[in-house]
Amino acid sequence: MASDLNFAPVGAANPMALAPLRIWIVGNLELLQPLLPYGAQIQALDSVEALYRELVIIPCDIVVIDTTRVRTGMVETVEHLRRRDDLGVVLLVDPLTPQLIADGLWAGADACLPHRPDPEFLAAKLYSLRRRLPGEAAQLMENAGPGGDAAPCWSLESDGWDLRGPNGQVLALTEAERAFLSLLFSSPAETVARERLIAALTDQPWSFDPHRIEVLVHRLRNRVQAATGCTLPVRAVRGAGYRLTA
Repeated sequence: MASDLNFAPVGAANPMALAPLRIWIVGNLELLQPLLPYGAQIQALDSVEALYRELVIIPCDIVVIDTTRVRTGMVETVEHLRRRDDLGVVLLVDPLTPQLIADGLWAGADACLPHRPDPEFLAAKLYSLRRRLPGEAAQLMENAGPGGDAAPCWSLESDGWDLRGPNGQVLALTEAERAFLSLLFSSPAETVARERLIAALTDQPWSFDPHRIEVLVHRLRNRVQAATGCTLPVRAVRGAGYRLTA
C-alpha cells in the first residue's frame, strides 16, 4: 500500500548537507567524488596506518573504512579508534552478514553498511551521525539547520590579509599565504592548478621548487588550527593542485 507520508530528501534539497564535517575515507577511493557535492571536507586514504598518521596531524569527525580493502583487523581497528569518543565510525563490510554487523557494532562502530553503498544513502547516514558529534562541527550543523543557510563560512578580509574562520576567529596571513588562499577563494570548489599557484607565489616559476607549496600548506594548516581551533578547508588533489572545500 502506498504511503501518504512525503519525506524531503536532505541531500537533494541541500547539496551542502554534510558541511562542515571532516570525513576521512579509508580504502574506498571511489566514494570520494560522489560525496564531494554534499559539502564535507573529505580525504581519501589507502590504509588504516595512513589514517592513524593523519589523525595525529588533522583530526576529523567521521571515518568511513572499507574493511574489504584494509589489512588491519576490523575489530582491532574500531577498538583503537574508539579511544576517541568524539569520532564517528562507519564500516563498509562484505558480505553484510548479521555476524559481521554485530562484530562491528560490538567493537564500537556507529554503523555497518554494504561494501558498495549508494552515495546518497551513505550521505544520509553520515548526516544522521552529526547528532552524536560534540564540538565545533556538530554545533555549526545545528546552527545551520536542515537548510544549511545560516552556517558560518570562511572568508578573506582586509584586502586578503586576514583569514576569518567560521567561528569568527581571525588569522593574519603572510604574503605567500595571502597569494595562495586568494586564488583558492576566487575559485571555490574548483581545483586550482599547481602552475597557477606557483605563478602567484613567485615571478621566477622556472626555478620554484613545487614541494615548497606542500610546506606552505602544512604550515598554514598548523597556524590556522592554532589561531582559530578549526581545520583549514583546503584539500590537495593528487597530480593537479589544491581546492577550497568550504
